[in-house]
Amino acid sequence: MIHRLFQAGCALALASALTFPGAALAQGDAGIRRGEQRTVSGLLARQESGAFEAVTFDPGSAPFGLRNNNWVGLKGPNLSGRWPGQTGANANGFARFDDPAYAVRAFIDLMQQYQARHNARSAADILRRYAPPGDCSGAPSVPPSERREGGGCVENETTPPVTAVRAARAAGVQPTEDLDLFGPEGRIKHPDRLRALLDAVVTQEIGPSHCPQPPRGESWIGCRVDDAVYGRAVDLFGRQG
Repeated sequence: MIHRLFQAGCALALASALTFPGAALAQGDAGIRRGEQRTVSGLLARQESGAFEAVTFDPGSAPFGLRNNNWVGLKGPNLSGRWPGQTGANANGFARFDDPAYAVRAFIDLMQQYQARHNARSAADILRRYAPPGDCSGAPSVPPSERREGGGCVENETTPPVTAVRAARAAGVQPTEDLDLFGPEGRIKHPDRLRALLDAVVTQEIGPSHCPQPPRGESWIGCRVDDAVYGRAVDLFGRQG
């Protein structure tokens, strides 16, 4: 999926780094061995029973975002800058984080900017801005072998992106309904809706190899960020001013 680079110069420095016990280790590409199994701290996947359990992955074959704590598939905030907590990027500009809470913090920041600067308030408007409308990602009628970057999927151009449908159903609203995520001062107003949006994006970005993909008619989401990671991200977001 090709995400629009966020052009506003919002690479804000945090007053102090947040530390916590058992911080997630950097999951870079160097020194990985195929067949090794790791457990992702803070990312849960839905099981057939409906319960959620920690995601495990092989660093030799897992998606970049999973290996590098960028579960939401973010690029840098502008052409040359980095998000707070970003430690690098791959050749396509997708960010690398040592702590996934910083990636979630960046996602919350970006959603606030979407609402404040672009009046993107519904799941449909937000997800159309987050990725080009014609992007084939998440178009269930198009075989994976035929999907390509740059568009070509009429389904995602004429209806709300599948990720927006999932997020809206999980939040109990319609895809075109105002989520009203942030108040006048930029503070989180509806954390339940924000978390539904976050988890829907994580499910889409990590993909079916590790996150179950619910059909359009279902209200469940395949992966979710646990309370500890989300709580750290909200704390980091609150410190940015």
